[in-house]
Formats: sequence, structure tokens, C-alpha cells
Amino acid sequence: MPTAPHVMVVDDEAVNRETLRALLIDLGIKVTACANASEALAVLRAEDAVNLIFSDVLMPGMDGIELSRAVHKIRPHVPFVLVTGRDSAADSVVSKGTPALLKPYSIAALKGVLREHLGITV
Repeated sequence: MPTAPHVMVVDDEAVNRETLRALLIDLGIKVTACANASEALAVLRAEDAVNLIFSDVLMPGMDGIELSRAVHKIRPHVPFVLVTGRDSAADSVVSKGTPALLKPYSIAALKGVLREHLGITV
């Protein structure tokens, strides 16, 4: 039996973090949820098996864009998707070459991201 992909969710807002975490778990995905960029970086330094990262754009301290840059220095192969509720932030993110998922997103959009970045159909 194949191993479930491992996805990291980084969001300072607990309700957003836990909602995405629950959706991913329902799709059969292993999830590590982190409340901030520092926690996410610590997990990435300790674990090799993260296959995809979803991060909120606007977070206190290190924002999602800065986290993306830091992650790609230590794990350049791990796909990174920024999640935002602001159209202007999504436009800025996409213009820098990072995929964005605009809140509120549909299950179909979430599945599309998983298919695109992990090559899985859920």
C-alpha cells in the first residue's frame, strides 16, 4: 500500500489551519499543522518527508512569502502554495512565481492543487 503524501499547513489563525488540516485528512493526506513560520522551519529541519506546504500569506513575524524563500533554501524540491483571502496578495504572489490558492477555495480547487503538485487524484 502506498504511503500517504505528507502536507504541511502553516497559518497563524487556528480556525483556518484546522479547517484545511481536516479537509486534507478527509482526503487521505497526512498533515502537520504549524501556527507560524518558525514552527514550520523547525519541523522541516527535523523531518524529511514533507511533500507539499500550504502557507497563509499574512502572518505575524515571518510572512508566507518570506517563509517560502526560507523553505526553498533548505528544501528546494518541496512545492509551496500560498493561501490568501486577498486578491491583491494573490496577484503579488503569482507574479513572483509562487502558486496561490484564494480563500474561500472549493474542494475542487484544493484537489486540483494536490493533483498538480503531488500528482495524486483524491
